[in-house]
Amino acid sequence: MNVISEQIDIAIRMIVPYIIMAALFLLSMISFSTPLSTTIEIPFVIIIIYHWAIYRPSIIPPLLVFAVGICIDFLSGFPAGLSAFVLLVILHIVVQQRLFLTGQPFMVIWFGFVLASMAALFVQWFLFGLIHFQWTPLLPVILAAISGSLLFPVISLILNLSHKMLPLLPDQYSAVK
Repeated sequence: MNVISEQIDIAIRMIVPYIIMAALFLLSMISFSTPLSTTIEIPFVIIIIYHWAIYRPSIIPPLLVFAVGICIDFLSGFPAGLSAFVLLVILHIVVQQRLFLTGQPFMVIWFGFVLASMAALFVQWFLFGLIHFQWTPLLPVILAAISGSLLFPVISLILNLSHKMLPLLPDQYSAVK
């Protein structure tokens, strides 16, 4: 009986980060209006991928990132595969740099996110314009990058709390390889 309750505890602990990720995914689909008469979509998904790629990349395998990117494309009207491509590139680059990033203070992690999110949003904007032969205004992209950068510490704190709920990994899957 104790084994069953232990397995239920582990399952609940594993579900919590995915529930938070699903809520943030849904929030990323909402357009927020600004005083500048424009709407922005806060890049919550980029925050999720950046955070988990550093601290627990096993939580977000590439197939999940691809599926989320395809969902974003279909829900937001982007060409199929555009967001998936950008998100997979972010995942790959951050996972490659995670050994460096895990030993850094939060300000360096935050600065890395600012660079990654700005690059991702501008690449997405550029590729969207290239596909349609017409670029949309740049102001919503800049506002989305700024808002994502300002919200990163709060969302990162929430994701970090959910990370502490996760069961410990065996030594071969430690936080830093």
